[in-house]
Formats: sequence, C-alpha cells, structure tokens
Amino acid sequence: MMNIAMVSEHASPLAALDGVDAGGQNVHVAQLAGALAARGHTVTVYTRRDDAEAPDVVALAPGVRVVHVPAGPPRALPKDDLAPFMAEFGRWLARSWIADGAPDLVHAHFWMSGLAARHAADALQIPLVQTFHALGAVKRRHQGLADTSPARRLAAETALLGGADAVLATCGDEKRELVALGADPERVAIVPCGVDLAAFTPPAPRGQEASDRTVEPVRIVALGRLVERKGVDTVIAALAALPASAPDSAVPNTSALNGAVLHIAGGPDAAELDEDPEAVRLTALARDLGVEDRVVLHGRVDRAGAAALLATADVVACTPWYEPFGMVPLEAMACGRPVVGSAVGGLLDSVDDGVTGLLVPPHDVDSTTAALARLLTDPDLAARMGRAGRDRVERLFGWDRVADRTETVYRRVLRRHRARQQKPRSDARAWFSTHLSELQHAARDAAAHADVVDRWGAQLATLLGAGGRVLVAGNGGSAAEAQHFTAELVGRFEDERTPLSALCLSAETSSLTAIGNDYGGAEVFARQVQAHGRPGDVVVLLSTSGRSANVLVAAERARTGGMHVWALTGPAPNPLAEAADEALTVDAGSTSVVQEMHLMLLHAVCAAVDARHAATPVPGPAAVPVAGRVMDGRERTEAGLLLGVEAG
Repeated sequence: MMNIAMVSEHASPLAALDGVDAGGQNVHVAQLAGALAARGHTVTVYTRRDDAEAPDVVALAPGVRVVHVPAGPPRALPKDDLAPFMAEFGRWLARSWIADGAPDLVHAHFWMSGLAARHAADALQIPLVQTFHALGAVKRRHQGLADTSPARRLAAETALLGGADAVLATCGDEKRELVALGADPERVAIVPCGVDLAAFTPPAPRGQEASDRTVEPVRIVALGRLVERKGVDTVIAALAALPASAPDSAVPNTSALNGAVLHIAGGPDAAELDEDPEAVRLTALARDLGVEDRVVLHGRVDRAGAAALLATADVVACTPWYEPFGMVPLEAMACGRPVVGSAVGGLLDSVDDGVTGLLVPPHDVDSTTAALARLLTDPDLAARMGRAGRDRVERLFGWDRVADRTETVYRRVLRRHRARQQKPRSDARAWFSTHLSELQHAARDAAAHADVVDRWGAQLATLLGAGGRVLVAGNGGSAAEAQHFTAELVGRFEDERTPLSALCLSAETSSLTAIGNDYGGAEVFARQVQAHGRPGDVVVLLSTSGRSANVLVAAERARTGGMHVWALTGPAPNPLAEAADEALTVDAGSTSVVQEMHLMLLHAVCAAVDARHAATPVPGPAAVPVAGRVMDGRERTEAGLLLGVEAG
C-alpha cells in the first residue's frame, strides 16, 4: 500500500462547495483521497492555513487527514494572490517530510500546488504527479485582459510539465492542450473527475401526483460557481427565447414553455447575493429580458442541497465558455437528469451527445434555446437520456473507478522511479567505454550525412553572403548547442572570414520570458521566428526527441513565412524530422550522445561554410574615437586590457 501526499494549496477538501474560491477541485481532492484510502492507501492532503484558529491536522475520513501548512498570512486570500507563498509552502513540506518520513509519491493539484510540491519532491527525490484542473493558456485565450492570473503562471505550468513524472489530464481536450504546451504524450494519462453515486441519485418515482405534473412549471437548473465564464447568461437569454408552446402539438407536455423557471445555485450565501457582481449582472439581464419573475437565485448550496436541486430538474443546463472538466454534468446524469451543455473541454467526454444530453456551441443562445425546447417538450426523450446518463456515470465515473485509474498511474510512476534508483552505477572507466562505443557507432552513421552537411554549408554560405540570416533554437542542452553554432558563425570557426548573421533564439532571455508569460511556452520560438525571419532565411531547430512543442510550432511558423527549416534530432521517425525540409537524425539511445553528435554535425556545417568564405577579405580593427581623436590598434588593445575586455 502507498503513502500518498496530495498538495492542494487553495482548494481545501474541508471547504464548503461553491465558496468564493471553492468548487470542483475541493470536491475532487476530497473524493479521490477518500476513494484511495478505501483501497488501503494512506493519504495526507496538504492545504494552506487560511484560519489562525484551524487545527494543525484534521481527520477527513478513515485513512485521510488534512494538514494545514503555514505559508503566508493565516487568513483567507484570493487564490491569485497565493503564488508568492509557494516557496515557503514547499520548504515547510520538505522539513516536515525530513522529520516525519517522506511519502511514496506526491500528487499536486493546480499549478501553484505544483510549485510547492516540486520544491519538496526534488529536494527529497520523491516522484511527482501533477493535475492542473485548469490551464493558464486556456484561461488567457478565453478571458484576455480579464484574466487575473499571476504573470508567471504560463511559464510555471510549462516548467512543471517537464518536471513531473506523470501528468493527469481530466479529459481528451486537456491532453491535447498539454501536449501543445510541450508535455511528453507518453507521460500524460487521462483520468477524469468522478461523481459520488450514493449522494447524487435519481429521484424516487412519482406516485399519485404524476398526473398533475403537466400543470407545474418546467424546471431548468444551472449549478456552479457564480462567475461569468460559466455562461449562465446564455441560459437566461435562452429562457426568454423559449417558444410559447411546444412546436409540435402531438408531442406530450404541450404546456406553455414560457412558464419555465430557471433555478441558479452557486456563489455566496443567499443573503449576500445583492452584493455579488455576477449575481447583480444576471438579475439585471433577467429583468431586461422580461423573465425576472422566472429566474430564482439560490446562492450557495451544500452537497445535499445540490443533489436535491438537481433531482428536481427537468433539464440541467451547463453552458460555460470553456471547462477543464466540469463535475455538474456528471452530478446531473447521476441524478438521472438530461444535460444541455457547451461542446467544450470535459463536457465533450462526459456528455454523450444525443444519448445523455445535447451539446451546443458556447455563447449560442439559439442552439441552447432549441435544445432546451426539445427536451422540455418531450419528457419521454428526457427520461431516456436521464436513464442513459445514470448508466454512463455508473460505468465510467464512479470515484472507485477514478481511484483505480489514478492508482494505476501511481504504480507506473513508482516502478520507473525505483528502476532509476536501482540502476547500477558504473565507475568512470566503464562509463567512458560504453559512451565512446555508442559515440563511435553514431559517428560512423553520421558519415552518411556528409552530402547533406556539405549542401547545408554551401546554401548557408550563399544565403549569408547575400545578406540573409540563419535563426537557431533548441531547449535545454540543445539550447547550448544552438548558441554555440551561432557564435561560430558570427565569430569564426577555424578560418578568418567576415562575420555572418546568425541569431540564437534560445539566448534571448527577455523575449523568452515575456513571450512565455504572455502567449505560453509553445510560442517562445515561433514568435521570434515571425519577428526576425524573412522569406528565404534558414531556421535550424534542434531537439533530441523531435517532439518539443515549442520547436514544432516554430517549424510551422517558419514554413508559413517562406523560410527553410532544417532539423537536428534523435532517432527518426519523429514529428520534427517530418515537419522540416531536411533533417539530420542521430540514431542513438543516449541523449548525451545525440547532443554530442549534434555539435559535431554543426561543426561540420561550419567547416563547410568556412570552405566557401575563408578567402573573403577580413577588415582590420575598427578605429574607435576617444576624447576627440581616434585610437590606433595598440591603444585599443591597451584600453581593452584596462577595462578587463579581451581585445580582438
């Protein structure tokens, strides 16, 4: 059995549903921890202390405890203000685990939890699993200037992708987003959110009052955090647009649809709704559309209240702009209710369109109106979808099922981690022998690339001699090789010649950080290519795996801009080699061998360039004006020595 640490810095499993910053993540952490403990594991959830009076440790369920970590002031703070305290959070975790024993693995929930967890996990060599629950790049795309996330979020998430032993995506759409940001697809597993099948159940069959059901107003329910991106305004507009009667009088339940009532739950307590900006906005919209008397805002409801409200619905509406996963559709289906939902994010996985509900485009009032009308005027269809929904969540989304899939990922991570620890360490002599053997094999294979290298050298010599330029980029060790290559061209390799125009995009630290913060890690090279590259220029991209997202996006942008793309990668086939105009691939299993061969190949390209440029006259040292006159070469050398600068 495993000793599991979960880090959930702002979303305590003890928090009430639908608090200001409480919602699906709080429930997810609480339910997953409980389900894992029920399978025999021990789970400790670490959350930031936001109340000075809260106990240090709280028992949440058998086998699950919650620890309040002192990081920042012990009071409630908006989650967007918590990033500066994550280093303190991480140091506390490391000290605690050193003193009391380290867990087998750490599971971080949300990006800021990842910052804290990684600090401690790296210090103690503990494997790290990351669930983001929401991605900054997606939030920035949809909210633009309204996004209140810290500026460092996008860059931090990209870094966490590279540092985690596994990343859990809650749906297929999120996995696609993660891979686009640079995640290794083999380390991303899809594990959805779950639903409490005992708490959310279909209502008991109606008895004698069933015959009176047709005279009651139909009920639409919208449940969730009261924020603009949840798209409740679309449901209010659809309510106002519902036709006065069923479009087909042959359809059962021909009662007037304009009597439908929308019940909205979420946000602050009911007594505080008048002070909540979103509640005030929605109320004003309902008044403007003439349906104020048919829109009921309930405010915050607890889990039992949410289950009871969903069970009374004829239709549950979930129409967000975007949704990392969305637990309300699962809860609605568990209650046997059909769902009208936006075709975004996790709803694409949870709602079986046409079977358990109807999916519509986000922001689309007409489509939402039509979907609501279809279900509200055909109770037999709604009932069939409700039964199918309950069957679907029982098969796929119970917490025991989610815990089983999570446990599978944990065990895979632990096996890899233990294999790395148990790998026999060779002495220096053995390492050199093995490494040189693989390097010699790779070097012999590289000889087959001689014609390509010579052609690249000739093309670069012609291009750069005519005023063109070469742009070079790579990550990690490949970034160092990219910088080395451009230095050889701007300076010299072996022969004296004129300097050649070469830019290393990996070395532009200000551009890298600014672009990463504003546009996400996938854009850090592509945007520079777009800015500096011109049609006919050459873009050289290095990647040992050939799968780095930011390099692949740069290749696409370069080709769109009429530039030539050359790639240096590890073993083929790989996406970068296929995306490039030409590629030099190194068939070696060791990353260090691939990198060393890349440097050798780049040196060979430089030699080929030199062979065509070496005869070009090199101008002498430029005269430098000083104090109203011009220094000669001797004085310039002496001045450089005085300034601590090497002349030449």
